[in-house]
Amino acid sequence: MKAIYEPGGRTEFAKLALNLYAGCSHGCRYCYNKDKFPGSCADRVKKSSFENIESDLRKLDGTDRIHLSYVGDPYDLGRQDNRDMRQVLIKLRKHNHPFQILTKGGTKAVEDFDLYGPNDWFGATLTFDNDADSKTWEPGAALPEDRISALRIAHERGIRTWVSLEPVIDPAQTLHLIDMAHEFVDLFWVGKLNHMPELEAKIDWPKFRTDAKALLQRHGKQYKIKYDLSTM
Repeated sequence: MKAIYEPGGRTEFAKLALNLYAGCSHGCRYCYNKDKFPGSCADRVKKSSFENIESDLRKLDGTDRIHLSYVGDPYDLGRQDNRDMRQVLIKLRKHNHPFQILTKGGTKAVEDFDLYGPNDWFGATLTFDNDADSKTWEPGAALPEDRISALRIAHERGIRTWVSLEPVIDPAQTLHLIDMAHEFVDLFWVGKLNHMPELEAKIDWPKFRTDAKALLQRHGKQYKIKYDLSTM
């Protein structure tokens, strides 16, 4: 396959992935991809042409969900025209191939909720519970409440929802986010901070992991914790 690929790594979000854009405008301070992929949020990945995507979908049996995306954001707030993303979802729906979205674009994604099927998932990254920290660390992304609103709308429309709590920068805020969103989120994916050793050293990951598990179990939530692979 040319556009759809197997990302590898035992803790990745899905067995298949598709990257449409070569860069991102959100400017997250913790991002490990921004130096590797310095392109614009409007730059399409050349190998992910509509023709290649269509060709790849014909080769797949429609079993494994396709994750969109590991590079760039499907609903980047810096990209005005979102027609390409919608066309890709139309192709996935045409082939009845399940997909999952992960975005920091908030309610910008709602415009495509009509294309979701029973096996598709909508996901948002939640990092902070307040606007001030979000603006400092993720200056170009949607604010926390807007992302939470998108999850709530998806849930109300019968779409399966998930949250990536990655990276954990402030454990107390992450736990608060679980409390804020658990009523309309089906799955929580928790991942520790990497690539920032000085800040990492200040976080008691074993304690947070224990606290997060206890809270998620108390709420009766499905969860996955990277580097621990705990599930419920």
